[in-house]
Amino acid sequence: MAVTLAQAKNYLKIDADITEDDELITELINAAVDYVERTTGKTNNGDNSSLYDLCVKMLVAHWYENRAVFSAKPGAINDIPHTVTDLLIHISQCNAYPEG
Repeated sequence: MAVTLAQAKNYLKIDADITEDDELITELINAAVDYVERTTGKTNNGDNSSLYDLCVKMLVAHWYENRAVFSAKPGAINDIPHTVTDLLIHISQCNAYPEG
């Protein structure tokens, strides 16, 4: 896994000593990596691409902050940010990432 729990928690602005969501965040990292790989057909394969990792961290942050599937309050649940969509398109079209 290219993005570590510590990196994700830093991106989320969660102190390292706060551990109650560690399992959830780890699951979100795994889901985000799977999502990027299946959406783009590309892997990071230890290349440690900052762009690929940023996409994973942004997905983790989005899912962490928008855990509900439904809300009676309009605008309470947000779509995946446009920036993530752009990163997914770039990764899928870029030859720098190996095929999955």
